[in-house]
Amino acid sequence: MAIKSGSGKEDLAVRNPGSLSHSRWLTAANRTHRLHLSEESPTPELQEIVVFILKSYAPMWFSIKASKYFTEGPKLVYQSIQSSRYLPDDLRNIVYPVIERNGFFAHPEHLMLAMIQDNRTIGTFMPPKLNFKAARK
Repeated sequence: MAIKSGSGKEDLAVRNPGSLSHSRWLTAANRTHRLHLSEESPTPELQEIVVFILKSYAPMWFSIKASKYFTEGPKLVYQSIQSSRYLPDDLRNIVYPVIERNGFFAHPEHLMLAMIQDNRTIGTFMPPKLNFKAARK
């Protein structure tokens, strides 16, 4: 809630998170949120980055980490497209080529594998209960 509202406890704003690792996007997202919390009046650009992290990057990161099977890959590509639809056209034109370039799971063979993998459970047939006291009207 503190990140979303942009206001947090004073001790959180003055903590030193350590050195930034540019090779780790999760670290960069964390540092961006800390910067957003520590700024008295964050710039619109910083706010836009924070909203992107909250609406698209973080949910996608957790979805990918929770994914067990490669057959879920096409669903994750679709989710990344869906989660970035809120962006204005100029930013969408930056994000969509990145999704396309990294969308290996959007290849037809992966789509077919995802279609044949059925994650529904097969339930046992239960006959319906009959109401023997029902009357005709």
